[in-house]
Amino acid sequence: MTTFASAAHHYAAFRPHYPEEFFTLLVDRFGLDGTQTVLDLGCGPGTITLPLAARTGHVHAVDIEPAMIREGRKAAAAHGAGNITWACGDAAGLTGMGLPPLHLCTMGKSFQWMNQDQVLADLDTLIRDGGGVVLVSTGPRASAPRPAWLGIIERVCTDVIGPGYRQEHGPAAHPAEGRDDALARSAFSRIETARWDQTLTRTLDELVGLQYSFSYSSPAVLGTRQAAFDELLRRELTAFSPTGIFENTVPVEAVIATRP
Repeated sequence: MTTFASAAHHYAAFRPHYPEEFFTLLVDRFGLDGTQTVLDLGCGPGTITLPLAARTGHVHAVDIEPAMIREGRKAAAAHGAGNITWACGDAAGLTGMGLPPLHLCTMGKSFQWMNQDQVLADLDTLIRDGGGVVLVSTGPRASAPRPAWLGIIERVCTDVIGPGYRQEHGPAAHPAEGRDDALARSAFSRIETARWDQTLTRTLDELVGLQYSFSYSSPAVLGTRQAAFDELLRRELTAFSPTGIFENTVPVEAVIATRP
């Protein structure tokens, strides 16, 4: 069980979907025509898996957290997506999962949790010629303005969980930290980057629910402090925006890594 066990339901319900432009890019760049076999590694509840299933022949969806796999299976059943194999597994054991040759591997905000060099070396043995690895993430750019309400959330997290809550309960590295160096050392050293801006509008319930989807503010991390956290966060956010509507623009970045 990981820190995401208690976050899985909230992850499925409140994390934003990736924009359509991202999936169009995958189709165009890798010639996806409904016949390919792909891997979504660190799939979570299927945020990438389900849209990929509509564009490929078969998706292998792997995540270390059983609760995420359960959420993914529920979503797939609701969408009638029968061309997905869901598996609970650690990326460290990738070559022992019995995967077939792959055309593509996607990872959405999961690469920073992994032994990057080993995963890329293992993928080199699994991905066909002409295939590649795609890492996609969301998060503020240094030059992008931060929504004022984000500071409120960070202050409440610090007050309730503690000043080192992100470091204590988050991944060891930022999504971009060391990523390009690991790719440059790997067989997938040809790198292309695509970026989009995604404008999101959330209600108070959605914004609060989103906080429970993160490793550092999940229900398991909060424990007996969750009720106090919820009450304080709602009070502070309502004071900031009495309408209960919160908007921000989220940068999305896709890194396409292929063999030279």
